[in-house]
Amino acid sequence: MRNRMECADDIPRQSVTESIFSRNTGQFFSQMTQSWQHLPALRTLRIFEAAARHLNYTRAALELHLTHGAVSHQIQALETQLKLRLFERNGRQTQLTDAGQQLVLGVRESLDALSTAIGKVRERESSHVLTVSVTPSFASAWLVERLGGFLQRHAEIQLNLQSNTTLANFRTDNVDVAIRYGAGVWANTLSEKLLDDELFPVMSPRLRRGKLPRTPAQLAQLPLIISANKLWSTWFASVGLDYTEQRNSLQFDDAELALQAAIQGQGVALGRSSLVAAKLRAGTLVAPFRERIPSRYAYYLVYTETSRRKAAFQAFREWLLAELISAPPLAPPPPPNDP
Repeated sequence: MRNRMECADDIPRQSVTESIFSRNTGQFFSQMTQSWQHLPALRTLRIFEAAARHLNYTRAALELHLTHGAVSHQIQALETQLKLRLFERNGRQTQLTDAGQQLVLGVRESLDALSTAIGKVRERESSHVLTVSVTPSFASAWLVERLGGFLQRHAEIQLNLQSNTTLANFRTDNVDVAIRYGAGVWANTLSEKLLDDELFPVMSPRLRRGKLPRTPAQLAQLPLIISANKLWSTWFASVGLDYTEQRNSLQFDDAELALQAAIQGQGVALGRSSLVAAKLRAGTLVAPFRERIPSRYAYYLVYTETSRRKAAFQAFREWLLAELISAPPLAPPPPPNDP
């Protein structure tokens, strides 16, 4: 007897407690699982809730994209399973029985709790996913080459980049934040200016075998590339010249394509400082004149109130603003005018 007691004393108290807790927990969940087996299907309860809310099978069917017969069949099956009448006719009207009124309250509470739990799980999962919509020109000229630094700093964030020329629908396209070029006003959004722009002529240093124009007036002798902004007339007016649109000129609806055409020696483009800075530093484009005009548009960070609450958005915004501050100047100082 003594040996048996010694052996019992040798068993750690924690192990005994854990064993009892594990056994009780297992019994609890086993009983719960058995009780769940008798519950109606979730789809059936959803149909019952809609029918109870409308007190009309036809309207419930329209809401759930079902037929009247399908709703009626599910209600009959539910009443058979529960051995209860849930609806009754009072003349031409359908009413809930006492059992139906009691049941619908519990069903709604349970559906709300389930919806809330699923929403929290989805929110937790999506909190580490950030979808960014950006114009193709800004993505290729500035953003993409810097994204590696953001991902290294925030390895927990999954970044999805969408390239498009129009502002995405934040709700239907599941976009969290956009980088847009415009006046800064978009419906149902918040916007924050990122950087201003200047416009000036740029061309390949190999254009006309390196015989580049020495004065703005000589640009009229060169093919001018037209992009979406169509501001050549404004730039020529700033230097006191008239502008006549050339026949057979190259026209692009994308600013980056216009710059690529200029790099290939197809003509002279009116470049934006935000898009040509790296190309000027690399020497693939040159800007021979001092004359520049401010753009009436700028780049903006566009988002919604919902997006602003996401930690991933805050991380991206802080990184983006820091990159803009530390980045080299958008364009080198303008060259001096020739005497």
